Amino acid sequence: MDTDCGLFQYYRFLPLDVSLEARNWWMEFNNTNFTEVYKPDLLPLFEFENEFYCIQCSHKKEESGSIWFVYHDTYQVYDSLTTMLLAVWECYETGAYQPTLKFYDLRDSNSCYIETKIDERQAAEIQLKHNPIRQERFEDLRTDTPWYPHKHWYHRP
Repeated sequence: MDTDCGLFQYYRFLPLDVSLEARNWWMEFNNTNFTEVYKPDLLPLFEFENEFYCIQCSHKKEESGSIWFVYHDTYQVYDSLTTMLLAVWECYETGAYQPTLKFYDLRDSNSCYIETKIDERQAAEIQLKHNPIRQERFEDLRTDTPWYPHKHWYHRP
């Protein structure tokens, strides 16, 4: 796959060597800073400007690993790679994702990129349909928790 081409929205599928390099950098960062900013069981699969979708790996035999989003925070967003790809596929199929070919320079047909218009509501409904973890994440964000103190000033009962 062309590494500059986005598989969905702008996220590109990472070659294995690039994925392992990113994970190694994360582990080095954790070790250097004596913290766990990056979960050691995550392997980056898709990336856009240092935002990652990662699969959770395990030493145990598992049917599938869940998909986590990593950017300033880390949280589970899809139940599995299969359900993620089903949701992405359905978003394209139903028009929730509408890709359009755009040109940097109209005189040069090779200077193009794909811009994706997103119907956020429709995409969210499709993602939730295939991934119940998204409802759990929403409920977590709605509760008052000490790690999210700014919620008090906008939280409505």
